[in-house]
Amino acid sequence: MRRLAALTEMFVTDVNKEDSVIVEFFGSIVNKLFKVFQVAGIPFLIYVLLVFSGWF
Repeated sequence: MRRLAALTEMFVTDVNKEDSVIVEFFGSIVNKLFKVFQVAGIPFLIYVLLVFSGWF
């Protein structure tokens, strides 16, 4: 239980700092996911538009 409390305290202190490692890590994950959704989503949107317009 002490170990969990220590990890939680370390997490809270890191998140509250100006240059938080955890916040930067989650920010980089969100940026990468956004790029993946763009790369996968734009061709899918084009496919859907072609299907509904009758070209495909």
